Amino acid sequence: MDDRRADSDCGRGRGRDGNGDRDRNHDREDDRDQEPEGESEANDNRGTGSDSEGDRAPTHTRTAFDVDAETELTYETVAESPLKRWLLLDGNRLLIAGLLAAGLYAAVIVLQVAGLIDVTNADTVVSLYSALVGGTLPFITIVLAINQLVLSQELGWPNELTERFEKMTDFQHRVEAVTGVSVSPSSPAAFLRLVVDATIERGHRLPNSLSDDATAHQREEIAHFVETLESDGETVSDALADAEFGTFEALSAVLGHHQGNYYHATRLFHEEWNDAFAETKPLEELIELLELLAIARQTFKTLYVQHELAILSRLLLYVGFPTLVGGGLLLVSYPTLVTLISTPAVLLAVAAGGVVLVFLPFMVLLSYALRIATIAARTADFGPFVPQSSP
Repeated sequence: MDDRRADSDCGRGRGRDGNGDRDRNHDREDDRDQEPEGESEANDNRGTGSDSEGDRAPTHTRTAFDVDAETELTYETVAESPLKRWLLLDGNRLLIAGLLAAGLYAAVIVLQVAGLIDVTNADTVVSLYSALVGGTLPFITIVLAINQLVLSQELGWPNELTERFEKMTDFQHRVEAVTGVSVSPSSPAAFLRLVVDATIERGHRLPNSLSDDATAHQREEIAHFVETLESDGETVSDALADAEFGTFEALSAVLGHHQGNYYHATRLFHEEWNDAFAETKPLEELIELLELLAIARQTFKTLYVQHELAILSRLLLYVGFPTLVGGGLLLVSYPTLVTLISTPAVLLAVAAGGVVLVFLPFMVLLSYALRIATIAARTADFGPFVPQSSP
């Protein structure tokens, strides 16, 4: 490659010198022919010098870590803020909905104490209940839409189901062929752990696969890559060890651990540093395993989101029906309650409880929608691309 650059420099040197001589003197043809030869020799010498410098300072191959530093396409570590992660991902959804309801209850009391609302005014409270109860009716449409979305992914004719089943088993066979197991686990968490452990093992082989001609820079870059890959992989593997399907832990283990940067780095190693490896099989298997891991993660994300949406639609029905009944009863009975309840604190508790009751379906929907949207954002790096940091 260096010789070709030198030859290219020679060609450019001859072209520039020849044009300059023709501009200076069109009549001295012999002199013009001789000058480029001398200049060409100088260019040859300069090209040779460049080759020597290239031998002394090898070209730096960009890896995924360099790309992150230059373009800020870096992934965010979800453990950066434990409170944020708990609220968006790990926290029990019903508990979060309960905390939101408690916050709303406290807000109503604060507004009453501050004199901004008057719960003894029946017309004001009834108007509020009327608006909130009317707003809960669209939840029936939301539940039907969620159920339709879930069922559309699960229902199908025999030929469609057969094709889907065959593609899933073909994917399993690919994983089994690369990992060396006869039958892969049926549990999504165990299956993901099998692939993750295999990537760690293949990555551990890379330093020993380098040839004696590998430079110190190449060895250092490979060592840094392997250290990062193993650390990230062991974190995921430990989290998957006790995870169960149907809980969030199985999917949570792979959130925030984007494989696009590792896939990009291994492809660069394979294409640009291929001569530095005495054996390329571990690197090629690592590339394939990272591809399989990306597919498996997206597959199980799809299964989990379908499971989560089914739970959400059921909870909305459970909460929505009491909300409509209770809100309707408060709507017609509150004027009477104002006259019957003489204690302001008790009346305030009833009014605030009614507001929370009518808002409860919104709280449940918000808590689940936060997690589903966060999952979608933090697993948007399907394939070899490294996304921007996600909230």
